[in-house]
Amino acid sequence: MIKVGIVGITGFTGLELIKILLNHNEATIEHVCSRSEVGKKICEVYPQFRGVFDKDIEAIDIDEICKVDVIFLALPHTVSAGFAKKLYGKTKIVDLSADFRLRDVKEYEKWYKTNHIAKELLNGAVYGLVELNREQIKGADLIANPGCYATSVILAVAPVAKYSVGTIISDSKSGVSGAGRRLKEGLEFCEVNENFKAYSIYGHRHIPEMEQELRKINQNVKIEFIPHLLPIQRGILSTVYIKVNKKLDFVKLYKEFYGKDYFVRVIDTPPTINNIKGTNFCDLYVYFDERTDMLIVVSVIDNLIKGASGQAVQNMNVMFGIDEKEGLGGYSYYP
Repeated sequence: MIKVGIVGITGFTGLELIKILLNHNEATIEHVCSRSEVGKKICEVYPQFRGVFDKDIEAIDIDEICKVDVIFLALPHTVSAGFAKKLYGKTKIVDLSADFRLRDVKEYEKWYKTNHIAKELLNGAVYGLVELNREQIKGADLIANPGCYATSVILAVAPVAKYSVGTIISDSKSGVSGAGRRLKEGLEFCEVNENFKAYSIYGHRHIPEMEQELRKINQNVKIEFIPHLLPIQRGILSTVYIKVNKKLDFVKLYKEFYGKDYFVRVIDTPPTINNIKGTNFCDLYVYFDERTDMLIVVSVIDNLIKGASGQAVQNMNVMFGIDEKEGLGGYSYYP
C-alpha cells in the first residue's frame, strides 16, 4: 500500500483528496495535517466523514510526515514552497499550489508578485498534466499539479497547437469553489447568486502556465484568456477559439491524440458541466467553422477533481506505476 500524507485539509482540495483516497485500493491515509483545527477529528470539520473517517488532524511535523511514500501539499502558494523545501528528497511530493508550475522564476515572481523561496527546486519539478507528460511523471519526485483553468485550456489546444496561428482566445467560466473555501468579498451568496461576471481581465495567473506548456509544441503560442464566475458550486467550461493554418479532420485528430487517455473524452455533442461533475474526466467537443476558418473547442472539467485533487491522485498513480484510474472511477453525479 502507498502511504499518504495530506498537508492542508481544511480547503476544498484537501477535502476532495480525502474523499478520493478513501476509495483508493492501493493507498492509505497515514497523516492529515493542518495549520489550523489541530487536535480535532476530521469528522468535526467535515461531518460527512462521521463514522467513516475519524482520524485526528495533526500539526505539521516534518520529521514525522516525511516517513510516508508521498505527500500532497494542499496549501496556498508561497506557503507550499516552504514545506516542499523541507520535504524534498525525503519523500515524493505532489504540490497543488502554483509554486512549481512555472519553470522561469522571473515569470513566477512577475505573475505572483512575490519572491520564490524554493527556486532551487524548479528544475526538478515536473508539470503534472498526465496526458502530455506521463513519461516524465513516472520518475518524478516533485509534481507541480496544474491549475484548473490551465488544465481545461491546455487539453483543448494541445492536439492542434502546432497548427495554430495568431492569438488563441479562451472564454472560460468556473463555479465558485474555484476561488477556495475562505470567505472573500464578492463571493457571498447575494453577490454570486443570479449573477454572472468576468474577472481578472487584465491577466490571470494561469496564462503563463498555459503558454509555457503549449510552447513546448509551438513556441509562438499566445493566449488571450478571460475567466468568468458562474453562480454554480463547481465545474469549468472553456470555449477556445483557435485560428489554424491547415484544414484537417480535426475530430479524428483529437480522437487519435487522446486515444490512449482514459480521462479525456472527445464527444460528438457540446458538453455540459453536468457531464463531468464529480469525475476526473475532461470532455472535449471539436468544431471547425468553415465560414471563419476558426477551430472551436469546448472543454469541460470539474475544477476540484480533474482541475485539482483528482489530477493529483492521477499523478500519484502514474508515479507509483499503478492503474491510472485507481480511486478515480465513476461517473458524474447528476442531478
